[in-house]
Amino acid sequence: MIDFEYPEDGKYFRDLLCTPGDGLDKYLSLFDFRSPVIKRKEFNQQRAQLLADLLRQYGRVCQLHYSVKCDIDSGIEVDHLIPLSSNKLNKELRHLAAIPGMKVATQSFGSNHPSNLILACHACNSYKKHRLLERDQIMPKLRLKGL
Repeated sequence: MIDFEYPEDGKYFRDLLCTPGDGLDKYLSLFDFRSPVIKRKEFNQQRAQLLADLLRQYGRVCQLHYSVKCDIDSGIEVDHLIPLSSNKLNKELRHLAAIPGMKVATQSFGSNHPSNLILACHACNSYKKHRLLERDQIMPKLRLKGL
């Protein structure tokens, strides 16, 4: 069972990922609520191997196609479908304001599990940043992962 800090976060992700009758447990591997600092450190230690595994499995393609400037020649990188951290839900669901001189507080969501990772060109990965994809953008990528 996925234990979100706020019930509305669970609803947001159910609406994003689930079809009627589906539960979020199907997507358990996408989530990791530990500190983003820990997850980024682990990711950086595994990055080269994860990239090699994804390239071997899918070839040198941008699976993200998020930017109008999508360009495989800009470089190929590993991207998280569910970002390691994001402030989107704090802004949009809780309407939190930024503290002067700082951004709105982030929450930790995404995992480093292979089901949460895709190949992205540098242009698309840079454009996406920590954004959460819309349902019509994320579901085809998850189906590719067998979810």
